[in-house]
Amino acid sequence: MRLVARAVDAVRLVRTAVYLRAHGVRTGGRAIARGRLPVVHADGRIVLGRGFSTRSAQARVEIGAGVGGELVVGDGVFLNQGANVFAAVSVRIGDHTRLADHATVYDTDFHPVGPGAKREAPVVIGRNVWVGRSAVVLPGVTIGDHAVVAAGAVVTKDVPPRSVVAGNPARVVSTFECPDDWVRP
Repeated sequence: MRLVARAVDAVRLVRTAVYLRAHGVRTGGRAIARGRLPVVHADGRIVLGRGFSTRSAQARVEIGAGVGGELVVGDGVFLNQGANVFAAVSVRIGDHTRLADHATVYDTDFHPVGPGAKREAPVVIGRNVWVGRSAVVLPGVTIGDHAVVAAGAVVTKDVPPRSVVAGNPARVVSTFECPDDWVRP
């Protein structure tokens, strides 16, 4: 049974590599899409770290960078089904970060809410961050290492390292200690 699983993963690795390369995405190697391949909008620059992975059983993951935008994703990052990340300017995601089902990260409002009211500001997500189901990270936000964004949270302001934020707008509800090299299992 393990031999079959390894063969299936080998096929997924090759299929993912070919697909991403065809869309102009640079990878650090071993990127794998389980289920359907992600939707890629690569008008800008997309760089995915080693061991990037997605799971899209029901809803496809979407990643993108607009003209002049840059999406840089660290090693070992996981995006679950329906997750959506788009960089009009710059989105950077640190190593071992995970985005749950339908989590969204945008550095732009995409259109003005009123005259001259369109926001575009870089987003930085640290190492080993967990962004919960249906959470939304908005333009200009920095999320510190090891932080947790609760399901459904709307992050409008910076999140300190080693903290848990929840709500709309997201607020710190707790903090915790962990070693710098700790990675969520």
